[in-house]
Amino acid sequence: MGTFIVLCIVVCCAGLAARSVFFGKKNGKSSCGGDCGRCKGCH
Repeated sequence: MGTFIVLCIVVCCAGLAARSVFFGKKNGKSSCGGDCGRCKGCH
């Protein structure tokens, strides 16, 4: 029973994190910062 409760908590946290990332991208926010010269992962 305890494992199930912990699993539910982890799933809820992962869902909230994914939702935050999704709505952040939808609103034009991203973790990139717009400085592709510094990123070196864009190209």
